Amino acid sequence: MSSESSTNSSTNSHQHPKGSCPMTGKTFDFCPPQAGDSRSPCPALNALANHGYLPRDGKNIGPMDLVRGLKKGYHLSSVLAYILSFGSLFLLGQFRCMSLSDLARHNLIEHNASLVHDDDNNGAEYAPTSVDNTLLTALCSEGGKVLPNRMTLEDAALIRVKREKECGILDGVHAEIARGEIVIAIGVLGGKDAAKNGVKISALHEWMSNERLPVGWKPDHTQGLYQTYKMAKFVRERMREVRAQQPSDKPPVQSQ
Repeated sequence: MSSESSTNSSTNSHQHPKGSCPMTGKTFDFCPPQAGDSRSPCPALNALANHGYLPRDGKNIGPMDLVRGLKKGYHLSSVLAYILSFGSLFLLGQFRCMSLSDLARHNLIEHNASLVHDDDNNGAEYAPTSVDNTLLTALCSEGGKVLPNRMTLEDAALIRVKREKECGILDGVHAEIARGEIVIAIGVLGGKDAAKNGVKISALHEWMSNERLPVGWKPDHTQGLYQTYKMAKFVRERMREVRAQQPSDKPPVQSQ
């Protein structure tokens, strides 16, 4: 089955028994979530499920499933994949397996001031998992200030400051998570020179909007822990500098 035909046929309503897809078979072709599938507020993991690097139903995912999916789908290093996978289950308090929807439990891993998701301001246990198109459009429109049509780390720092000014500055743990989310997205999708050149805004938009790997994209490097740390450190320091130049009426820090 060709990639195009399998993508078209995958839009027909069907189920993903035991995490497999009867339309795409054992390929990594894209198939959108079907009725009953579990999804998270994380476009990265949702995309892995939509491509079959994780169980397509988004359920019964163990730590090694996450490790394998992150390594195979995004070419994360083993160390980074292990830290993200086991760290996520630790923060969730789930040590055997999880469903992607578990990641929507508010203020565990999920947090307010997301770049593309609405805040959970109604006291619900689970936050919204659908991408807000208005926020996504705003995110993409903020890019391109350093390099045309690209989202750089500098852009990411400015956008994070703006979102936290709107929603409230995050506590230390969630601030690190929020920076890590956009840094890893830029690092993986932008390629080996992403720390300098960022990522194409169109690719970032496609990935977040449709929760699918950009057409024609293939990983060209292994995204490692140290590289990710350096990128996140740059964003953190730029955010601190930008805030220091702004008026002192800072929003309150959000409690966990």
